[in-house]
Amino acid sequence: MKGTVLGLLFLALTAGVTFAQSEMSVTVRETQVRERPSFLAKVVATVKYGDRLTVLNQQSGWVQVRSGGQQGWINASALTEKKIVFQAGSSNVSTSASSSEVALAGRGFNKEVEDKYASEQNLDYSGVDRMERYGKDTATLIAFMEAAKLHFDEGGAR
Repeated sequence: MKGTVLGLLFLALTAGVTFAQSEMSVTVRETQVRERPSFLAKVVATVKYGDRLTVLNQQSGWVQVRSGGQQGWINASALTEKKIVFQAGSSNVSTSASSSEVALAGRGFNKEVEDKYASEQNLDYSGVDRMERYGKDTATLIAFMEAAKLHFDEGGAR
């Protein structure tokens, strides 16, 4: 009897934990919500820095989320459990941050910190800046991979 009562109590407590949904915030400027937990899966939605998403599941570095009416997977590296809050009063709207400053701030950087680090370490980020301006859609990347006979599973190359 005592074991049955403890078992039922355990089930009642874990059922509440199982169905409790948490939220996470997007930490990158923009990222894609995908149909499956893979960078090559179909894109079902796009979310932006600071968006709050309901967490449904987690699997191998991916988080299944819901945002509005859309549901899909985002790589965990683009999310944080912290709530990101934007504030802009009428007196400082003209001095609000650019989207790239917001993205850097989400990672603990701002333009001044990056510039100081680059000068102290004698670094040149111009190549990185050029690469960030390039962009190819998923269909183009998949076509390239197929032409090159590159094959990727959910977890990486094979």
